[in-house]
Amino acid sequence: MAGAPWLESTLQMEAAASQASYSTEKPKLEDENLVLSDRGLQATQWAQGPGFTGARSHAGAYREWFQ
Repeated sequence: MAGAPWLESTLQMEAAASQASYSTEKPKLEDENLVLSDRGLQATQWAQGPGFTGARSHAGAYREWFQ
């Protein structure tokens, strides 16, 4: 399945490269919740492909989910 190049490359980055690029820790494969709102279900499927089994889709905006 073809995906968003930035999302696929980000999820495949080494932890140190992710930290340097985004100034935050990369999600771990075993994390229970990896909430994606960009492209919804499709982004969730892209994340689950490489093993992020806790990936979930949220149809609303980030602020709505955060609250």
